[in-house]
Amino acid sequence: MKNKLKDFFNYSSSERKGSIALIGLLLLVLSGYWMIDVFNSSSEIEYGNLSEEIKSLTEIDRSPNKEIKEVQYFKFNPNEIGPESWALLGFSEKQAQSIIKYREKGGYFYKKEDLKRLYVVDDSLYVLLEPYIALEGKTKPKSNYSINKCYFVKLTEDTIPVYDGFSELEKVVCNKKNGVYSYYIGGFSSIESAKESQLQVAPLGFSATEVKLLSCDFGFVINKSKTDNKYKKNKFSKGNSTSLKYELNNFKVKINAADTTGFKSLKGIGSYYSGKIVKYRAALGGFTSIDQLKEVYGILPEVIDQNVSRLIVDSMDIVKVNINTCETADLKRHPYISWNIANSIVQIRRSQEPYKTVEEIKKSDLVNDEIYRKIAPYLKTE
Repeated sequence: MKNKLKDFFNYSSSERKGSIALIGLLLLVLSGYWMIDVFNSSSEIEYGNLSEEIKSLTEIDRSPNKEIKEVQYFKFNPNEIGPESWALLGFSEKQAQSIIKYREKGGYFYKKEDLKRLYVVDDSLYVLLEPYIALEGKTKPKSNYSINKCYFVKLTEDTIPVYDGFSELEKVVCNKKNGVYSYYIGGFSSIESAKESQLQVAPLGFSATEVKLLSCDFGFVINKSKTDNKYKKNKFSKGNSTSLKYELNNFKVKINAADTTGFKSLKGIGSYYSGKIVKYRAALGGFTSIDQLKEVYGILPEVIDQNVSRLIVDSMDIVKVNINTCETADLKRHPYISWNIANSIVQIRRSQEPYKTVEEIKKSDLVNDEIYRKIAPYLKTE
């Protein structure tokens, strides 16, 4: 019996290893169940804490001591009220102080829409405030306008009058000194207002501007005819032949010597067409009559007609082509001469003899009287 029991518990080496592996696997399974229970219990605690935090964050504070800022609308004059009144209208302390500083530097509200100049007032806020704005009270003292000095923004200057480029500006003031025409906008009571206008005119092409402190009745307004214009000088009276306005309107443009700036001073001629006139003049070799300006592509004849009183044909050496030495290509470059006419003139010279006079080009059947009158001023024989 003892031997049998001994044989029962007598395991081989492989059987002992298998038993140990089985016991280890059972212990691993049992520990897994224990870990699941621990995880579930900790998750319930964490989710429970998270729920309490969310509740505390989303809970509405209904404390009776909570101060709520209310906006009060009332009739107000933006030129007079102080920071406390601006605060009642919903502006922060910083915004109210910036408005006060704006007024202290010369800013003034003449009409309701001027309130929108403030960067803190957008369109939606202006709609709310507009019914309550009252400007019928105290106005800006007139003494601020009668001071001796005002700020002007100098736009440009030139030795001849300039008309082009001012259509989008109000009250352009011109002044002539030592033969130079200077153009300004302004009459501002503060340098801040002048600098603001300086930034506004930059996109219009006036980038090299400067602010100057000048007499408030400085210069003469050239683009507005208002009888109450405070800049208008009495010495520039209507009909006075010595006035700057008279000089501007009667400035003569020499069609052969003028540059693009000179042509831009004509009514209806801007930068584009003044450039085309100069290029066409170079191609011709010079203008011999005012009517030739009408030949520039795109310019209406009426525009030239309305400026005839200000145009003169100045003496100039017309650039001429020598018909005894030129080739066909040289002649056909001229706007008045086609390739056929140029070739005909050259071939006649080659087949006969050099031209003694320009009129001999009429030997060509292609050169009639009308063509001859047009091209003869631009030809020579020696």
